[in-house]
Amino acid sequence: MMYFISGQPKNKPLVEIYVAALIKKLKLHRRKHGTITIRFRKRMPKDFGDSVGACEGDKAYALIDIAQKQTFYEQMITLAHEMVHAKQFMRGEYPSEMEAKNNEYDLFGRCYPWEKT
Repeated sequence: MMYFISGQPKNKPLVEIYVAALIKKLKLHRRKHGTITIRFRKRMPKDFGDSVGACEGDKAYALIDIAQKQTFYEQMITLAHEMVHAKQFMRGEYPSEMEAKNNEYDLFGRCYPWEKT
């Protein structure tokens, strides 16, 4: 499993540690193939409405967009939410908003590298 982070998050090294922990917690690290691209965006596309995060993908890739108009911690919670959707796409599951919403705070609490802040 490979991942890429583009844009300018507040603390990219911290975000990289967090993403690696999310991948492991969601058991995506077991996959031999697959790519997750995370884009931190100053402006979301107009057709996204008021969304602060989005994920699209399939079994081979996931593309996650995170709006930077949120606080850093809100961005990290949104990232956890969208990573649940990435897992769903990569496993061929239906993208459940309820599953993502129910797990975002738990994932944030367990995976965020608190000792580095």
